Amino acid sequence: MTLASRSISVVTTFSPSGWVSYGKRMVDSFVKYWPEEIKLIVYYEDMPVNVDYGDRVQWVDFKKASPDLVKYKENYKNNKKANGNGLPTGKYSYLWDSVKFAHKSFCVSHSTLNASTDILIWLDADVVTHSTVSKEVIEGLLPQDHFCTYLGRQKIYPECGFVMYNCQSKFLKSFMTMWTDLYNKGTIFDLAEWHDSFLFQHLLNDFKDAGGFRSASISEPDPGTPGVHVFINSPLGQYMDHLKGDRKATGKSKKSDLYVIRKEDYWKKVK
Repeated sequence: MTLASRSISVVTTFSPSGWVSYGKRMVDSFVKYWPEEIKLIVYYEDMPVNVDYGDRVQWVDFKKASPDLVKYKENYKNNKKANGNGLPTGKYSYLWDSVKFAHKSFCVSHSTLNASTDILIWLDADVVTHSTVSKEVIEGLLPQDHFCTYLGRQKIYPECGFVMYNCQSKFLKSFMTMWTDLYNKGTIFDLAEWHDSFLFQHLLNDFKDAGGFRSASISEPDPGTPGVHVFINSPLGQYMDHLKGDRKATGKSKKSDLYVIRKEDYWKKVK
């Protein structure tokens, strides 16, 4: 199998309010700038109305696809701690909002285990593609002998706004089963944090000594600043912007977010 022969698809999910705030912008920009042969798969709970992207976008009913997610949300909908309240400060924090981030975890698991392509990419719904990206560039980010590539950060769990998975890997089923078992068996609450990025790092640690298991970061974090905005400072920044947090409202990342030199026209306009 040659490098250029691997098929690729992209997956994301968002809430109904997320569709209005940032999801539509993400899908529109994907359709505009990504290669036609790469399809976007959207897991929805309430299908957006009046949308037609033809065969560029595949819509998956999340409730039908993942009854385990539905069960988990029902079981913990009234549990304050599981919804990010009460640990350890008594105030809300996404670090312990297991219910919110369960959507992403179950989406990644179901989509990879049911993928029809060799590679599946998780892409956050608040990512905007601003320039044309080629299949060769994207495919080159995942070596054939790797299970996944991701955006590593200094002294903190990865930035999981973009993760590439090798769907032909012998490790796929066990990795994803262990991920969803954290929810299905309630062992997620034994961990220090309960969001998807922490769980992803936890699983990487569990698999690192497995024979033949390989993963790698595609980012080069600023060694002096843990937890920085690595997405736009990675090779992805040439083509995409990640509108984390309040950046969703402004529509762009900040000039101060950059610690690498970006020469693309898009970045010349940021403040």
